[in-house]
Amino acid sequence: MKHQEFVRMVSGADTAVLFIHGILGTPNHFVTQIPLVDRVPAEWSVYNVLLDGHGYGVEEFSRTSMQKWKTQVWSVFETLAESHDRVIIAAHSMGTLFAIQLALEYPQKIPFLFLIAVPMRPWVRFFGAVNSLRLVFGLIREDRPLEVATRNVCGLQTTRKLWKYIGWIPRFLELFREIAATERVMGNLCVPCTAYQSRRDELVSNRTRRVLEKSGKIEIHDLVHSTHFYYAPEDQTKVRGDFVRHCNRITHD
Repeated sequence: MKHQEFVRMVSGADTAVLFIHGILGTPNHFVTQIPLVDRVPAEWSVYNVLLDGHGYGVEEFSRTSMQKWKTQVWSVFETLAESHDRVIIAAHSMGTLFAIQLALEYPQKIPFLFLIAVPMRPWVRFFGAVNSLRLVFGLIREDRPLEVATRNVCGLQTTRKLWKYIGWIPRFLELFREIAATERVMGNLCVPCTAYQSRRDELVSNRTRRVLEKSGKIEIHDLVHSTHFYYAPEDQTKVRGDFVRHCNRITHD
């Protein structure tokens, strides 16, 4: 599956939606796994970003950095903010950290945050580790939706040469530092925010909910039947419906 940005700039639009994927993710996350791009009003602009080092191989990911991702996202946001009155942010996993930080920096420009799988307490469950190994070795089973989802939302071309993944260690250390930095400031969040946390998430502990509750500003919803990458039909319907309702509220404000 090809990984590429999707950009729709609407002349005269007063609102834009910025989509930000996770650390190993892809813009396809918001198109296939949890389709939200198609729910953005036609009169709004859309920027579904592909982060630096994604869409290629293991080595390209090793050579990128958290700072490059942040510089890229901030640049896109500021460009959208210059030409639109409002910029809504919808984000998954690591992207939610950037969304929160942007909302703290530009509260007057962001009417709400739509967050999925906020990773405040990372934790790898057994089936998550197994699915990752099956992906690396090309053993994804087409009759297993969780495995297929893991493959579909991986924005990188994997290799069986395991030593090449050593270069990923700095990226994940940077992620852990970014999580800690975001947690320290999220209590200052004043932008309306909705978060959806999957009960069966293989990469994020359910203890994250307690961290989000402490902020006092985040409306939290549990996706009972979903994981980090796979969204059960009933949960997908809920998230999509809520996204539309939030967009409609902004439209009529």
